[in-house]
Amino acid sequence: MNKLRIPTLETNRLILRAVTMDDASDMFAYTSNPEVTRYLSFPTHSSVEDAQWAIANIFMKRPDNGSPEAFAIVDKMTHQMIGTCDFWRVDGDNTYEMGYVLNQAYWGQGIMTEACRAVLKFAFEDFGVRRMEIRHNAENIGSRNIIKKQGFTYEGVRRRLVKIDDHYSDIIYYAMLDEEFK
Repeated sequence: MNKLRIPTLETNRLILRAVTMDDASDMFAYTSNPEVTRYLSFPTHSSVEDAQWAIANIFMKRPDNGSPEAFAIVDKMTHQMIGTCDFWRVDGDNTYEMGYVLNQAYWGQGIMTEACRAVLKFAFEDFGVRRMEIRHNAENIGSRNIIKKQGFTYEGVRRRLVKIDDHYSDIIYYAMLDEEFK
């Protein structure tokens, strides 16, 4: 099996599997919400075609760029794709960065904490990640809480790095080493 092709993972409430073009409508359902995309590095989607483009040109091209496929987060009860949780290669030996996004209807239920835990377990125990990095906008308290629950170590801040609306925001950086994952 190609190492960059991910397996399907299951948690109590979720199925985590590779993102496919069939996910475009579900992805658009949350990426069209400005509250969901507020702190992300891409603009709010205005059409299903935007989601299709992201799937084809970002998520499905990850293996071509030396990174594993992205995990689609699927609700076991509804079988709806409700977000993504993935990681991609960055500078450094076996160093990756993690990112995630979740449909607002599922916020505050521990869904992303559950998905991240499963993806981190796969990354460190099966994929061979040595160092996992993650960052968030300082104003994104929800993301900060997920990162802390996973046990990442704070590494620093890049002050006033990104512009959100009419002001610049700090970006907070964290990392976890393979020996720190429990």
